[in-house]
Amino acid sequence: MVRVVLLKAVVVALFLMLLGTEHASAHSWYPDRCCNGHDCRKVDKIDYLADGGMLMHAGPMRVFVPRYFVQGLSEDGDAHVCAVSIAVDVYMPVCVFMPGLI
Repeated sequence: MVRVVLLKAVVVALFLMLLGTEHASAHSWYPDRCCNGHDCRKVDKIDYLADGGMLMHAGPMRVFVPRYFVQGLSEDGDAHVCAVSIAVDVYMPVCVFMPGLI
């Protein structure tokens, strides 16, 4: 009887650990106003432009971020961009998260 209860407790603990890992990887810290969990991506590469802007490469997206665009603090130490498509292969940033900003 004790063995069955212990086995059930282990199974429940493993399930909760897996559930917690999945939730954490979904970038749940993005504000709803940015993209409601869609169209936000980790940035693969940033090209810093002479005018102070950035060209963020995030998967297939290339997002131009003007120098005056308000940026938030990334909670995982990586750069992220939430963007919407305004034309074929043209994206407009909605939210930008950078590491180390105050």
